[in-house]
Amino acid sequence: MDNWTLFAFPLNLILALLWMFVWWILWKNHGKSITVRFMLSPAATVSSVALLLLCSLWIGFSGKNGFVTSIPFVLLLLYIQTVLYLVSLRRWKTPGGVVRWRFLLIHVGLLLALGSGFWGYPDSSESRVVLGRGDVARDAYEQEGGVRILPYSVYLHDFRTEYDGNGAPSEYSAVISIDEGSPVQITVNHPLNVGFGEDIYLASISDDHCILQIVREPWRYFALAGILMLLAGAFMLFSKGPVK
Repeated sequence: MDNWTLFAFPLNLILALLWMFVWWILWKNHGKSITVRFMLSPAATVSSVALLLLCSLWIGFSGKNGFVTSIPFVLLLLYIQTVLYLVSLRRWKTPGGVVRWRFLLIHVGLLLALGSGFWGYPDSSESRVVLGRGDVARDAYEQEGGVRILPYSVYLHDFRTEYDGNGAPSEYSAVISIDEGSPVQITVNHPLNVGFGEDIYLASISDDHCILQIVREPWRYFALAGILMLLAGAFMLFSKGPVK
């Protein structure tokens, strides 16, 4: 089991709100302190982006994907979010009190997209269920070796492989039921949604069983909202041009 699951909901949400509140208080009441002034400086912006780029390149070339869950990388992501959050607080309005919608959409959208992955990671999981025809299960096995007890049962009615004219497999499908409900067919690229941010995928098929992959990402809707805000802000920027 991943150690970060200790910070799963609702603790991650509480910590996120507490982090925002503390930095808002510091920005509001101690805006001239060394800490806040540095976090709002160009040096903080450049260093956060440069460090993220260097770490991403190192992970990509070294293949050490486990570094993304290490404490140094987590602190780096928190540093980037803090810089982005404080910049958003300072500049979302003009001195005259007019809302800067393009700036707000782009920066808050980016913060939401990054933050949902960061704060929502403890709630995300991938597990697998191995079923034969007529089998039912509530236990799913995680990649780290842990067992997740599902809040529902999965029943496998049947599965099959379709072949093309050359005899090569063209499509894999399975028919399953959730909690003795109506049978539903799933294929490799068409999962079944079974709850808020939780989907069941067909991972593989053999002669006598199939493997179902259960992906749980409840914070993905916040990431999607952030991406849509980014796109809306970018569209406004290109359609109306820079502010003079």
